[in-house]
Amino acid sequence: MARVPITTRESMTPEGQKIWDEIESSRGGVARNYAAILNNPQAAGSMAGLGGYARFETPLDPRIKTLAVLTAAREAGGHYVWTVNQRGAKEVGLSDDIVAAIREFRAPVGLEPADANVVQFVIEILRQHRVSDATYGALKAQIGDAGIIDVLVVSGYYHTLAHTLQALEVELPDGMTSALTY
Repeated sequence: MARVPITTRESMTPEGQKIWDEIESSRGGVARNYAAILNNPQAAGSMAGLGGYARFETPLDPRIKTLAVLTAAREAGGHYVWTVNQRGAKEVGLSDDIVAAIREFRAPVGLEPADANVVQFVIEILRQHRVSDATYGALKAQIGDAGIIDVLVVSGYYHTLAHTLQALEVELPDGMTSALTY
């Protein structure tokens, strides 16, 4: 059971309902994760704004974005974010072996260089809080300056979301079980 109430639109103030409506219209609904975060509507709205860019607007190649999301979720131990997002990995061309390598902390070893560049970059920023010149240069050559910013935004957003949902103990959507083990 989540540590905070799972809000409903009806339980919110008019100001909160406006933010609920904005989130709902941008995402086609309010999932359990945002229903929990909406205990603080202003924070939820700001977080959803960044998440909207990370999810829907970034021009990053979907494969690169998914690698960044899964790596960030795994680094955070984020069951919710990992489970919800790993389902779409095949749609962007990630094999079960690549997903397993990230899940089992084996990546970037064994990945193709383009995939390894993304995973290594995210691992370094999240574990060491900096990125080596070699890792930065390899990813910059692959996706450019704007792409670097987008990988940082995507990985930062999903890492934050994973930690938030873990701290609040938000359960997975109905019918789903965690695809992440320790």
